[in-house]
Amino acid sequence: MSQQINLFDARFQRQKRHFSAATLAATLAAVLVLALAIQQLYAYQSRSLQASVAQTDARVAQLRDQVARFAREFGAQGGSTALADEIARTEEALRVRRGLLASMQTGAGTAEGFSAYLAALARRTTQGVWLTGIDIDGSLVIKGRALDGERVPAYIRQLNREETFAGRTVSELRMSARPEDALEFSFSIPLGKDPS
Repeated sequence: MSQQINLFDARFQRQKRHFSAATLAATLAAVLVLALAIQQLYAYQSRSLQASVAQTDARVAQLRDQVARFAREFGAQGGSTALADEIARTEEALRVRRGLLASMQTGAGTAEGFSAYLAALARRTTQGVWLTGIDIDGSLVIKGRALDGERVPAYIRQLNREETFAGRTVSELRMSARPEDALEFSFSIPLGKDPS
């Protein structure tokens, strides 16, 4: 009868080091490459928005010249409301694009975008209050309905407990009663740089 002796001991097996200098350097390099890629993406988006604003400015100038020419030619006959409506729509589109560009340049549109604000809104709820709309244009406008008017200030206090909204003030609050036993509300919170 032969007996086998196992001379293998797991303590003598070479252990893989997870936190070696090479692993940490590779991780740091990957994070740096990712950060540079994100920075280049936002720079590209900013350049395309600026180009779009410049095109819209040129279109508005062209339309103004056209209106001035039509006003001279047809001044006695009365103006064209369709052309005036088109100018108003174009100027509104220009205002929205300029606002978007300004919010990106002032820091409201950070690398995270608006996800921090939306995540904070998702975390804080108040019974009897529900949101019906969110508008982000230089400030965060929150629209919703409530079963009772006293629940809206409680909801705003809940939002102030979030780090994203801490120190920010509500610049405008509107409330109106609805016939369906629900109160409609909207309030605005300026974005821009974080308050210090």
